[in-house]
Amino acid sequence: MSTKSTVQKITIQKIGEDHGIILPQDVLDRLGWKEGQVLELHVDDTGIELFDPKTVSDEDFQRQLLAAKMAMRKYHVALSALAKS
Repeated sequence: MSTKSTVQKITIQKIGEDHGIILPQDVLDRLGWKEGQVLELHVDDTGIELFDPKTVSDEDFQRQLLAAKMAMRKYHVALSALAKS
C-alpha cells in the first residue's frame, strides 16, 4: 500500500437522526475497505482517525501510534520548522 498522503474536502451530511460522511470510492479502493466493514474510530481534540483494527492487531503498538500522532498534531509548527532546517 502506498504511503502517499492526499487531501480531499468532504461534507458532513444528515443521515436519518445521525450524521455521516461519504468516502470517495478511490479512497476506499486505496485502503482496501469494503461496504459493511467495521472500523475503529479514535477521537481527540484535533480530529478523528478511522482505521481497520485487523491491519494493526498489537494493542500496545496502536496506543503508541496514537500517542505519536497526537504529539505530532500538537507540535506540528515546531516539527515543520525543524524539518526545514
